[in-house]
Order: sequence, then structure tokens, then C-alpha cells
Amino acid sequence: MDGKGYTTLLILGVVIMLALVGVAYGADYLLNMASTTANTVTAYYVPNATINEGNPGGETFWQSIPWTVVPLEPTVPVPGGISGHTKEVDVKAAWTYVDGVPYIFILMRAQVVGYESWQACPETLPSGQVWQPFMDDPAGWWVVNVSYSPNQSTASVYSLPIGKQMEYPPGVAEANPVQIIVLNQNGVLTAEVLGATLPNGQPMNNGNPVTITSMRLDYNGTEITSPQQFLSMGLNGTYWAQNAYNLFYPEDTAGFDTLFYNQTFMYPERFAIMWLLGGVPASTWTQVAYTPHMMPGTTGALSAGEAEVWTLNDNPRANNTQDFGYPGPTYFNQKPVPYYHHPQYKDPLNLGYIPNQGIIADIYTNGSSIYYIGGEPFIGFPYVNTPNVSPWQFNQLVEGYYNQSYSQQLESKLWNPSVVATGFKFENTIQGPYMVAEFARTFSTLGVSGGQGESHYQVQLSPGHTYYVAFAVFQGGAGESVDFKSISFWWHLYIQPSDPKGQGFLPALLIYNSMGAPLLLGVALNWGTITRQYVPKLYSLARLDRLVRLLRRGVNAPSAS
Repeated sequence: MDGKGYTTLLILGVVIMLALVGVAYGADYLLNMASTTANTVTAYYVPNATINEGNPGGETFWQSIPWTVVPLEPTVPVPGGISGHTKEVDVKAAWTYVDGVPYIFILMRAQVVGYESWQACPETLPSGQVWQPFMDDPAGWWVVNVSYSPNQSTASVYSLPIGKQMEYPPGVAEANPVQIIVLNQNGVLTAEVLGATLPNGQPMNNGNPVTITSMRLDYNGTEITSPQQFLSMGLNGTYWAQNAYNLFYPEDTAGFDTLFYNQTFMYPERFAIMWLLGGVPASTWTQVAYTPHMMPGTTGALSAGEAEVWTLNDNPRANNTQDFGYPGPTYFNQKPVPYYHHPQYKDPLNLGYIPNQGIIADIYTNGSSIYYIGGEPFIGFPYVNTPNVSPWQFNQLVEGYYNQSYSQQLESKLWNPSVVATGFKFENTIQGPYMVAEFARTFSTLGVSGGQGESHYQVQLSPGHTYYVAFAVFQGGAGESVDFKSISFWWHLYIQPSDPKGQGFLPALLIYNSMGAPLLLGVALNWGTITRQYVPKLYSLARLDRLVRLLRRGVNAPSAS
């Protein structure tokens, strides 16, 4: 074999190697890409995107982003349709910079099953019992018992020792907020309790004030036994916690009790996004082994790990004209200077206070329970908040008992529950009505508490990274509420870099290889023909080109023979 043959074999070997490398890497790349994209929602980078929570999904930039269809499963898969009315939810995600601060936007859409509900009725069992008549509060001296008379018009109110307070989990008292007031009626001081409930959760005395015939209250170690003493200590109008008689929620979910609802008595629609924070392996196996659901029969314990949950109720949190139950601005955004963020927290959009927006219930959950992050103590679930402000101080702060200077000191220590802005609407289509929700938050919340508070319970985002996320939909107009809903398995949410140039290296290599390898192979196999036919012609053309250039310069050219 001559030298040309060896050269041909060498080139052919290189070509075959490139082809095999291309096939191997290409197949691996395509398989990985298919595997990832099959359960991935991509947050696309959109320069200069703006949001309008008054019309979620109506912003122009959403039109160029495709929907990702996320299948859903029932949380309580038993006959009778208790949960699982929503079979899938459509999801889009985007992000942008505003004055150098990155924001994540997530859009969710699901078809309405049942009635379109803007109601905010209490969850009720078919027996008529209210599902959740009591709230959660740390066990303490402020928890009292209301022992009422047969006609419910009078009652004795006395503090309960911590050991006798109904607690679940330990340290958290199941209680109902009640207000105690003292009236001067013709020179006689009379104490009344407002907001007390019966064991079935219904209002005591049909919601009318209940006269206190005797009291024995422990005010942080000081015993109060008369209305005059209560008034002289400046406690008139303060809130206390009525001890629970029994529990209906959420332990009854273990029995799969169906909720009662009808055309005029419904529960709100809800969307939820769950972000995995840790506590389980951050691997593909997580998506199979650890399903993102609350365990029935508990106060919202997660199946495994820990997570942050963004939960939007269309009523009373959506802040829409149809939202009849929205209570107006929260404590945090009704003030002229709403919340004393730490200086390092940057939020140019001022989330929590933009027009037409609602707020979420920002929730932290783990294998023990579910907790509200920040906010008021008497809001339904256990909560995590700054230990520097007690529930008693918070209630006094809301009631305006402190002067401006001391109020500002307490406010600066509170955690802010309004860092996620939302929008909600119903949308009519030829397929039927849909409900649409949009979520917006800064990538980082570390500055909210100076890195010392709620940020430890919230997801922190970054471009180019992938996060475990799950989605849930509640059909309030079909009787779903609380634990009864539809949920997804764990998905990936990938945040596309703002400059994704480096991502194209391997696909570009595959493209160049697919074109270059056959070309190189053709050259190798026809090298003899190319050298015999084209090289002399190229040499002649080169000599002719040199002759033309010399003539242009006016130089005597040599003969072309």
C-alpha cells in the first residue's frame, strides 16, 4: 500500500471516530434532554418584562412562552370524588431584571370543575359541624376557658394551666381568638366576651356578647379577678385565646370525611406551588420516592423533607372586584411606611403593595406540621415568626395600644408575609371557564430579615439552576378544600440564564460534525481524483492571476508559455 493509501485510511479512521463520537454524545445528549424536558418547566429570560396582576396572563411577554402541561393526581384517592377533580394544570414561567433585581413570574391555568366560586365559607362536614372552628397559638398564660350557661348568655372566663391546654403539636394550643371588654352601665362595670364559640364551632349566644359573671385571668403572672382590675390595668378590648373543646381539622382527613357544599355555600379556588428546600436527596429518585403531599390525619405534615408553599386563595386573598371576602390591606401594607425592610433587600416593584394584587399564604412545611411564615398569630395554622415579638405584643400592636416610636420598633422586628404578589381571574373559553393565577417574587429574600429570619424557610433562586417544584389545584366549587385537592409529582423548574451562549456548545458540535464528517470522508475517498484534476487547474489560475496583477502595475511580464 502506497503513502496515499495510508493517508486515506488515516483520514477515514478519523472520520469514523468523529462519527461515532457524534452519535454517542448526540444520543446521550438527546436522551438526557428528553428525560429532563419531560418533567421540566423552564423559566425563560424575558428582558424588560412587566406584570399586571389585575389581568394575570394578559401581559404581552406570556404570548411567546409555551404552556407546560402538568398532570395531577388526587390527594385522597378514594371512591366518591372527595378530591382529584383537576386532571392537569398548565404552567408557564419567566423571569426578568427590574433595576438590576431579578424577579420570577409563574403563571398557572386550570379548567373550572363545578361552580365558579368567589365564596369564602368555612369548611363544614355534612353533619353541620364546622371543620376548623379553632386556631393555633403557642400555649401560654393568654389561653382561657369559657364555661357558658345553658342559655349561653353568661359565662365564667378563667385561665388554663399550660398542662391542661389542648395542644397539637406539643407547645401549640388549639384556640379561638376572643375579645374581652368592660362596659360602664349606670356606674356598674360589666365584662363581656366577644367571639366565643361552642364545641361544634358555631358562635356562642348566636354571636351576641356573653356576659362574664366571674373571671380569673393570669396576665403574665398577675391574677385578675374583677372587671375593675381588668380595666385599671389597661386591658380593655384586648384579645385572648379560647381553649378548643375538640378538633375537626385536619385530623378528620384520616377518615376521609366529605365536605358539605352547594350552589351558594362553597369554598374558594386555590392554586399552590411547593418548592423543595431540603431534607430529602436532591436527585432524580426524589421525584419517585418522595411525593409532595400532606399526610392525612396530621396538621399538614409533609410526606418527607421540608418545603415552602405559595398558596393563593381566590377569596379572600385575590383582591379582585369579585372577591367579596377580601379584608382589604393587611397590617403590613396599610401603613404609610409599610414594612421596615432591611437595607440590603431590594424590591423595585414593591411587591405586596402594587395595584390590583393579592397576597399568598406563605407556608413552611416539614415532616411534623405546616406553619405560616410571618403574619398574625391567630390565622389558622401554627406559625413561625420572630421570637422577639410575642403574640400578645402583636395583638396590642394591631389594636394600636402602643405609641408610634414603640410600634415602629416592633414593626422593624416582624417578618413580612407579603413578599409574593399574585393576581387571579376567571377566563371564559370555548372549552369552558378557566381560573388563572400569576405569582411574582424576587429571586432572593435574604435581605428581608437580614438573613436571620423568614428567608431560612423560603426558596432562594438563581439563574442557570434547577429546582424541585410541585403544583396543586383546589376546586372550591366542587367541594375541595384544605387537604382535598389535586397535586403533581415533583417536577424540575429550570431558570434559563440571561446569556445562554455557553449552552450551545454540544449541539453546535453535533451540527458541525454532522456536516463536516461526510465532507471530510468524501475528500479522503476521492483524494487522487482531486489532486489529478483540480490541482493543475488551480496552479494555472494562480499563474494567470499573478500575470494580471503584474500588468496592472506596468511591469514587463514574463511569457505565459
